[in-house]
Amino acid sequence: MPLVNFPRVDDPTVSVIVLAWRQTDRLVACLSSLAESADGPSFEVVIVLNGAAAEVRRVVEAQISGATVVSVEQNLGFGGGCNIGVASSRGRQILFLNDDVTVDPGMLAALSAHLDRDPGIAATAAVLLNPDGSLQEAGSRILSSGGTVQLGAGLPINSNDASSFLTEREIDYGSAAALLVTRKAFDDVGGFDPVYEPAYFEDVDLALRLKEHGGRVTLEPRARATHATGSSTATDTRFRQFAADHAGSEFAARWGDILPLAADRDAEPERVLPVPPSDRPPVLRSESTPAATAGSIASNYATWLGAQLDRLESDRATREADLRAAEAEIETLRNCVASLNSTAHGLKERLDDLEARGPIGVVKWQLGLVKLRHARNSDE
Repeated sequence: MPLVNFPRVDDPTVSVIVLAWRQTDRLVACLSSLAESADGPSFEVVIVLNGAAAEVRRVVEAQISGATVVSVEQNLGFGGGCNIGVASSRGRQILFLNDDVTVDPGMLAALSAHLDRDPGIAATAAVLLNPDGSLQEAGSRILSSGGTVQLGAGLPINSNDASSFLTEREIDYGSAAALLVTRKAFDDVGGFDPVYEPAYFEDVDLALRLKEHGGRVTLEPRARATHATGSSTATDTRFRQFAADHAGSEFAARWGDILPLAADRDAEPERVLPVPPSDRPPVLRSESTPAATAGSIASNYATWLGAQLDRLESDRATREADLRAAEAEIETLRNCVASLNSTAHGLKERLDDLEARGPIGVVKWQLGLVKLRHARNSDE
């Protein structure tokens, strides 16, 4: 008997998109928490097997019922997988939910009601908590460097310091680990841009494009979810670095004209990056097959690894040259020390000789030096 059951819905208000890749226990926990949502809108669940491992596929088949399952043999990255999930969904609101997130029972209801209250809001984000209950993110800020910072990160959820972040307000962006977007706004901008594949900055870029088209991005503080951040790729540190480098460069290149207007890291939570209206065309969805997309990601990764290897080789060559220079300097210093030791040895012999002569011997020695100088002067 399946462990998690979702009722079939003819006309769902919300489509929940969950990408599945490697995790099984966390995926089941995520879907179980979603199934326990209370007093919320009707919803459907779309699970995208995004290059998922065989064990993940077995778990979804055996333990999950009532969800729409979209199978993709190759991993298309976060944005690509989500776009495919959206294409197979029906709701007028779309919830992007990470498989390493567990949601509070009232999260979905709070997010959906928030969007329905104000048609000017294109997307709203949940408050994310760490597994220990502390605040992970109450909206995020974009920095002038192109980096990002999670607002309120690490604060105890019930502390006075956290309370200033737990307010309904506009934000630069909210993590797509738990982000609700209107389908119309998502479609108007073309969805997630494949330029950021395989991962990172897709949600940041999406928020700015939604704002360019006149939408607002907000935080709903009543919506809470717990996020075991980074657990999907925790063992792939090199791949994560590749993805972050690639996506960060693309983001900075696209938005470099407005990044200097970003608020400082420690500015008040209400400060947001101003995004002027733009007629930027919608993102062009990739027409490539999943295999071609995965091949492109692999090719980019190989290129990045080659560049990292070249850099390491260059660093090694530089360090070897520095080492040779240091060894030459050490040899020079050794010669100087040897010369000084020789001089010191000669002085010590003279001092030992003087001590052996005693006071009278020293006087005679000095008189001898005087006579020697006098004789030399007479010869001249």
